[in-house]
Amino acid sequence: MNGLSSFESGWPIFLTTLTRIIQETGPNIPVRQGLENTLDILVGNLGYRRVHIELFDLPRKNTKISLDRGRDPGISHLFGPGPLATGQVMATRRTLVIGDVKDHPDFIGRPPEELETLSFLCVPIHAPKPVPANHQGPAASSESLPPSGPDTPPGPPAPTDASGQDDAFGQDQGSVLGTLSVDIPKAPPVFLEAHCDFLSVVATLVGSLSIRLRDELTRPRRRLPQPQPDTTPLPPQGVQPPVAVSKSMRLVLRQVAQAASSSTPVLFRGEEGTGKEFLAELLHAQSPRRLRPILRLSCGTDPEEVVEETLFGVQKGEVSESTRSKRGIFELAQGGTVFLDDIEELSPVAQKAVLRVIHEGTVQRKGGVEPVQVDVRIVAATSASLGERMAKGEFLEDLYYGLSVLPIYVPALRDRAGDILPLAEHFLGEYSKKLGKPLRRISTPAIDLLNQYHWPGNARELASCMERAAMLCDEGVVRTYHLPPTLQTAESSNTGPSLSFGEAVAKFEQELLIEALKKARGNMFQAARDLRESYRVVNYKVKKYGIDPKRFTMGRR
Repeated sequence: MNGLSSFESGWPIFLTTLTRIIQETGPNIPVRQGLENTLDILVGNLGYRRVHIELFDLPRKNTKISLDRGRDPGISHLFGPGPLATGQVMATRRTLVIGDVKDHPDFIGRPPEELETLSFLCVPIHAPKPVPANHQGPAASSESLPPSGPDTPPGPPAPTDASGQDDAFGQDQGSVLGTLSVDIPKAPPVFLEAHCDFLSVVATLVGSLSIRLRDELTRPRRRLPQPQPDTTPLPPQGVQPPVAVSKSMRLVLRQVAQAASSSTPVLFRGEEGTGKEFLAELLHAQSPRRLRPILRLSCGTDPEEVVEETLFGVQKGEVSESTRSKRGIFELAQGGTVFLDDIEELSPVAQKAVLRVIHEGTVQRKGGVEPVQVDVRIVAATSASLGERMAKGEFLEDLYYGLSVLPIYVPALRDRAGDILPLAEHFLGEYSKKLGKPLRRISTPAIDLLNQYHWPGNARELASCMERAAMLCDEGVVRTYHLPPTLQTAESSNTGPSLSFGEAVAKFEQELLIEALKKARGNMFQAARDLRESYRVVNYKVKKYGIDPKRFTMGRR
């Protein structure tokens, strides 16, 4: 039912539609999303062929915002509301009803089936009007209500300010902000008038949304908050040694212990999720600097300017355009450790400044003149190939060798299979305590799945997997169905192949042939060239699978 079947049955649909619009345009929903939700609901509930919203002079004069939805998404944007119709509604502030669009100049060029079957409704979108202090009720307000009949004569022009233009920013309360128009199937005038009354109510809601949209577009942009480094000192025994059974991981822990006693820069290399930040914390906790803070910064999460200010600080003045000075991470971590993750993302300027810290022990704030002495240990981490970046000129060679005095490679989890089960049990124990669940063990089939998986996300993915299992498990034993679908095999999930090998190959051949014929528009010679196969083989396969090439030619459906 679309509201046109009968006059009485239309109003429940109007009320239902209005309720949905109010729900989908609430204060917690972004304005643009609320407007798009309104269009979707109007098309879906009331059977409109096409709906348009046009907002003028937002956020500034001589600008226009247009939104549309249609039942034919591919061509809805081609048939927008005509300028004569919308201009008349904007000038008269009255509803416009065109019962037969074929004689109106705005609709020239539309398909004949649309001209024969559609009507056009357009209502003004008014700016919200404040309630007067002496308001006693809806007394004598009928004169301000725009008539909605199809034969309504145009009214007097809208009042204007001294410049002769409407104030779309609200000084002239009640001014017209834009239009809401619909292409609707032809119906008797009484039904069209009912839809006009309903659309006027919707236009009132759109007017309130338009004011919110204007406020959002004209609101001054606030500066992004500066990232605040974690200044909490790490206690001497704040980091427990990681689980390490494999020989390669025990070698890493031995290298960390050897590097802890000095202040030489350390570079951790390895894939994402291997635990490089955890090892940096372990290195700091074992070093003489453990009573001082370890501050962390991911070099690839913020814009270059923000990263540089966070690392080196800002000196107030005209050069930096700052009203106050701010210390950077290197100054805040005095006597401690600075951990720089994704070091390859640093800008060339920041790379030179970090190199100065390594060689001279000084930093220079943005806008500052005098260098500031700092005493910190730099620990960096990367998952990229710094050698390749040096070859491309994207990473300073001097900085690479300055950081690589003690390079430590952290192997991927798939390369140290002996650590998978001990790590899984370790993570399960932690989440068991956190969730208050007595999870005692991992079942043998689940262990097999853990060992068979290739772990592209490394230890971080394993931790996430065990957290999920701990949340889902209510029987004290983690089983295969508690693990994520990515770990499941055909046997564990009972999703083995339903086709034989020959059937699967045949199905694949059919798909390749159909895609090639679509691309070649039914030309079998071209399809054979695209498949790099002879015409004879392609012709044989097409006949074998009963494919009709003619249905892919132009002009056929």
